[in-house]
Amino acid sequence: MTKEPEVRLTLPGKGALEASTLSFLAECGMKVNRSNPRQYLARIASMPGLEVVFQRAADIPMLVSNGDAMLGITGYDILAEHLGYSDDEIGDGDHDDEIIVLERNLGYGSCRLVVAVPETWIDVSTCADLWHLAGYYTTQKGRGLRIATKYPTLTGQFLRRHGITHCKIVSPHGALEAAPLTDTADLIVDLTETGTTLRENRLKLLDDGVVLRSQACLIANAHLLAQHKQALSMAVMMLESIDARMQARNRSLLTAHVQVESPEQIQRICQQLRSRIPGFEFRVATSDGSGSAERDRSVPYGCTISGVVRIGSTTSDLLDAVAVLRNVGASHIDVTPLTYRFEKESARVRSLHERLKRLH
Repeated sequence: MTKEPEVRLTLPGKGALEASTLSFLAECGMKVNRSNPRQYLARIASMPGLEVVFQRAADIPMLVSNGDAMLGITGYDILAEHLGYSDDEIGDGDHDDEIIVLERNLGYGSCRLVVAVPETWIDVSTCADLWHLAGYYTTQKGRGLRIATKYPTLTGQFLRRHGITHCKIVSPHGALEAAPLTDTADLIVDLTETGTTLRENRLKLLDDGVVLRSQACLIANAHLLAQHKQALSMAVMMLESIDARMQARNRSLLTAHVQVESPEQIQRICQQLRSRIPGFEFRVATSDGSGSAERDRSVPYGCTISGVVRIGSTTSDLLDAVAVLRNVGASHIDVTPLTYRFEKESARVRSLHERLKRLH
């Protein structure tokens, strides 16, 4: 019997994406154990049989596509450039023979691939303006616009969609932001998180110049998953954990006790909670089971309100929810941040199985 190959997960080995990926996997219960940060190989104790390999983020799509790794995490911008598909075309991964996207947005590593032009171009604020300028350069200067980028495929597609064909894409060494300042290029297409670096180098974003929105993404080799049960099992385990962790983000379990005198009062409290705490998925349990008509209505009794609420990222969001509960008479309000939230079925796992069926 042929032994199944070891399942290999390749992760970014440098920079902010490496640190964010390791932190994210630890949050999902998949802490990467690496005794030396310079080591290229590591393990995840909670997933025996999975080998972790650190590589350049730019190389990860090729490694997964070639089958050198069955699973990988990289930037979506890198994947899209590798596959040669724009953001709209890449969809759920059906356009590629080998790579499928298991999770498009892992919630970190957010950035945008944007068109940035010199601030001195006061009459250029849209792609339509850039189209007119490209024509001017061709007729008056005898050359097309020079555009510096490390994403020639995505940049070329974006420009063609806007009818900008009188241009030349160049890939200069060093920081792209310096290209217009040194006359290496007229404008750039580059990644940005906040736009600060662009502004500091006297560049501005076009109003409609976002080429691609990117986050870290989880990818896999579709054919290897279909052929090897262990690899598919690892992918499902990762998806289940990631899905449950992402569902739990910014959500907390709220539990509070309220003294009430009638079922009608409970109904009024429920109406207030639904209107004043949007998205509060709660249930009410009374101390006598249902608040039946046989009980002595002159005697107050208790009910427990419990449910999941999206708190957000600020303390004020939490205190606003607590204030609403206090207003309806709640006491002993307990707030427990959720670590995982498993649904009846993981939509991501179901989608994976459906895609693999289409390969047969």
